[in-house]
Amino acid sequence: MYFFPNIKTTPFSPQLMKLISNVYENKGKETYYLSLIKNDSKVIKQNVIETDAEFAGRLLHIDISNQKYRLITQEGITPSNRKEKLVANLVKFFQIMHKAESNWKLTVNGVIEIQEFIFKEFDPNSSLDRKRNRLEKRTELENLVTSFNRLLSEGECEHLSLFSAFVIDFINLRIFDENNEIIGILLLMLLLKQHGFRVVDHVSMLKILFEQEQSLYNAINKSSLNWSLGLPQYYYFTMFNIDVLTQMYVLLDKLCNNFQMDRQYSKEELVEQIINSLGTYFTKDDIRKMNPYISDSTINRTLKSLRERNVIEPTGKGRSAKWRKVRHNRYQEF
Repeated sequence: MYFFPNIKTTPFSPQLMKLISNVYENKGKETYYLSLIKNDSKVIKQNVIETDAEFAGRLLHIDISNQKYRLITQEGITPSNRKEKLVANLVKFFQIMHKAESNWKLTVNGVIEIQEFIFKEFDPNSSLDRKRNRLEKRTELENLVTSFNRLLSEGECEHLSLFSAFVIDFINLRIFDENNEIIGILLLMLLLKQHGFRVVDHVSMLKILFEQEQSLYNAINKSSLNWSLGLPQYYYFTMFNIDVLTQMYVLLDKLCNNFQMDRQYSKEELVEQIINSLGTYFTKDDIRKMNPYISDSTINRTLKSLRERNVIEPTGKGRSAKWRKVRHNRYQEF
């Protein structure tokens, strides 16, 4: 492959070494972090599954409404067209990924199965000519995977830079006619999970990537410069991935702290506190954004109680209806 033969002799800058050290320091704290939220791990993973599926769809520019994304990812409604089926396939993929143990191994068949499973509704290799092209690219993919697994088994390469280099080679080989970037990102997530970065199960990586989409593709493009000449600049993509992981660990720390504080209150009290912190008008989605781990039934129960106590009142009907805080006296906060 164009990069892997030289990876053992590629020097690290002091800046890169420092940032990688910080990531591994945070990785070392995962056991402590996850012990704090172990009773809520299933709920957190389910939320990450829904969030990853939604933002993977948004990175693919699947233009369906926010409500449809929510219905498919959170409530599992039956999709009615190809775009919705693709989002439903993403949900199933992340269910398998996040709920499985870390025993996945990179194989050629595994990569092809991921592409076929997610994009079976949009398979660009349906024609005979394109299927023939896929067979030709399979040899290149086999060489890439074999080289990667050999370097991994030798244990002489730093994992994050190795993963980043693999993804850049995979993307530039154009194994599939379309969506090589998103498949490369999913492979990166699987490799991180396989090698003990359990943060990917508890914080949505795809949401961060979507929010930094331009930076993501800038890093891929910069690292792909001179790739065909055998001189890829993998440094940029490695730095980007380290920055994303750093953000994920910050969010994991915040998540753990929030769960520790939440244990001091009942779920209904938490909803009331959130409502108190919102403006005069608010929706259920505003509450969910503040704490996505509170169930709809708890929110509905609390809203009903506050309404009966004449603390709030509805201003409409339906899923997007707003609620208004009722002012009882001029000294009241809202």
